[in-house]
Amino acid sequence: MLLYQFGYVGLDVNYKTAQQQSDDKVRTIASMRRTADVVIVGGGIVGASIAYHLTRKGMRDVIVVERDRLGAGSTGKNAGGIRLQFSSEINVRLSQHALPRIERFAEEIGADPHFHQVGYLFLITDERDVGPFERSLELWKRLDVPARRIDAAGAHELFPSARTDDVRFATFCAKDGYADPSSMLAGYVARAREGGVQFVEHTAVTKVMCEKSRVVGVRAGDDEIAAPTVVDAAGPWAAEVAKLADIDLPIQPLRRHIFVTEIVPGLDREFPLTIEFATGLYAHRESGGVLLGMADPNEKPAFDDSVNWDFMPTVVERALARFPILERTSIKTGWAGLYEDTPDKHPILGPVDGVDGFICAAGFSGHGIMHAPVTGALIADLIADGRTSFDISALRASRFREGQLVPEHNVI
Repeated sequence: MLLYQFGYVGLDVNYKTAQQQSDDKVRTIASMRRTADVVIVGGGIVGASIAYHLTRKGMRDVIVVERDRLGAGSTGKNAGGIRLQFSSEINVRLSQHALPRIERFAEEIGADPHFHQVGYLFLITDERDVGPFERSLELWKRLDVPARRIDAAGAHELFPSARTDDVRFATFCAKDGYADPSSMLAGYVARAREGGVQFVEHTAVTKVMCEKSRVVGVRAGDDEIAAPTVVDAAGPWAAEVAKLADIDLPIQPLRRHIFVTEIVPGLDREFPLTIEFATGLYAHRESGGVLLGMADPNEKPAFDDSVNWDFMPTVVERALARFPILERTSIKTGWAGLYEDTPDKHPILGPVDGVDGFICAAGFSGHGIMHAPVTGALIADLIADGRTSFDISALRASRFREGQLVPEHNVI
């Protein structure tokens, strides 16, 4: 038995050595390769989705450059919510195009997204939110979104462990739910690699090279990659990447916290992803416990994803008030991630005026996971065909300068 264990360890060491040699070879090949059709900056789910969809358009010469490891940014640090219940038509349409792709993700991509289609339950408790959600219900009816208005009793029936005595009304859409972002990312990366895409990790893009107001490539680490198209999919760091091309984008990083409880005795059934909209508190099942999230209204923009444990009691207090059953458990873990926030809570999608070949796909304001599947398809269409399957001009970068912002009320 001891000989077996020793031999196993020896094999493991040899394997790691071979793997390190293989990784070194891949990095060397990547550094030697000096041209690409497209360079994507950012190895999160949006960048990976764009890369995959470019291969579906027949483009193989694509390089994704990630400053850390793939998925190390916002992709790996969020709740994975998927929903149709937005207040703006463009956000609803993005979700309508993304949702079917998520529903058939395993069939198309060959990876299980772990999509729990349990619905979103919005609890409306404040008078100021009544009008906006009534207008949202009208919009959803016009766009054939299967969301409905329910009373407090109906909300309690959907989630008996939630207190609903102060609920004016609620909205519920059974098509909504939550998925595992890491599984989706892994699926896109695997299929993109099969299509010829190179992923270069632990390499920062330090310059977007331009000539005569046109992108000609990037400097990544010690290498320069010539490319006529650069896609900024750097999430919370997208504005920093844009500055490398002398472009100003109104995208700011905002820290958001998530805490997860131990198993909750008595909470055995699945329940909708439930949002107390007035405070932004939300909850869904996670690893046998409950995932809790809520924004700190005093949070200032910053590249800080450390956990502020002093904020945890505020979240716990609100959670106990809304979900009294949680008094039977305790907090198991917590983490923080960054929203890529824009002034109107909508992404910036498409070319940026003034620099030909520079395309933005960032600023999703917490909605990047749910919209990544359709964003990948849209940006790939734009690059390969020069047009998109539906109009996304409302999300152009120039809207901020033009005063054509697209308000989104239903932000968590």
